[in-house]
Amino acid sequence: MGKILKKWGIVICVAFAVFAVFTIKIYGVSETLTTEMLSDTEKNREEIARIVLNDTGRNAVFEPQEAVKVTVYEGDLLGNGQQQAVIAVSFGLKNTVLAVYTKDKTGDGYTYVSDVGDFFDVRNVFFLPLTGDGTNIMIVREYANQTIGSFERSSFLKGYIWDEENETFQNVLSIPEGIEVIWNGRWDNAQEERWQKIEERSEASTAEVENNDGPALKLVQYQAYKISDSTDTENIPDDSTFQTTKNRVVNQIYYWDNDWRRFILSEKKDKATGETVAVIEDFSASPYVLVEEYGNMGNNVVIQRQSGTIEVVPINTLLEIDGTEAQSTFFSYQ
Repeated sequence: MGKILKKWGIVICVAFAVFAVFTIKIYGVSETLTTEMLSDTEKNREEIARIVLNDTGRNAVFEPQEAVKVTVYEGDLLGNGQQQAVIAVSFGLKNTVLAVYTKDKTGDGYTYVSDVGDFFDVRNVFFLPLTGDGTNIMIVREYANQTIGSFERSSFLKGYIWDEENETFQNVLSIPEGIEVIWNGRWDNAQEERWQKIEERSEASTAEVENNDGPALKLVQYQAYKISDSTDTENIPDDSTFQTTKNRVVNQIYYWDNDWRRFILSEKKDKATGETVAVIEDFSASPYVLVEEYGNMGNNVVIQRQSGTIEVVPINTLLEIDGTEAQSTFFSYQ
């Protein structure tokens, strides 16, 4: 009797295993990405989304069926001579998950590498090669349509490089590329009841920097401050009612520095400590300084210290490397 039950147990186990395999094939459930899946992202959108959500630990935040678009970009981010797949899964204009995968040994599947992060709307991903090791820097163009005390639409360029030691993607660039902000002065107690607008559009291109063989980005920023003649304080007025009161064109170059392992604008010295620091953003290049009320923000810069700490400091606390007073990192013309 015991032998009979044992045989039946084996039969049941085998039957269950066959049923499980059959069920997986029926429903097309897969635990890994394949080249076939990525060849038709629209057809396989939900399945790709499910895998990315599971791999990045976001399966409790979004449902696969909520994905509206999947976009695949390719570039060598690991320096191994292979093209990694950068997969952007969009869940609407304010939620995009970005993850990186690399080809497995079979060449037909992909292995999860790392999560890059959460973004608003990813409009594009492109790659800048680093001289020497074959690694590419990933540049993400992100667009944000949001309300932060005003009606704001903005876009950013964010750069990432693979940190093999910590097995993660490190942010090495974060700069505003374009902006449109509309607000009414009555929202600020000290201002007049008038509609105001800041506009900035930029042209980004690669550039060459003397005595530096790494990649560089040149940003030409067209900035304007406008005021509307509309007396309607409740509704945003038509564009035709805005008149330009101030405008300028700003030129900045962000270049890769191997010592800092990031894009910087320049190196300067801290007056108090004598430490060399990297300037990674100059607020005097912001379009907000065109507005009189916000002009003082232009006195500050964002620096990275050698410890990796990032701080906002007044420009007058820094010196040029040669010991002279620190200067702006850009030039502009009206």
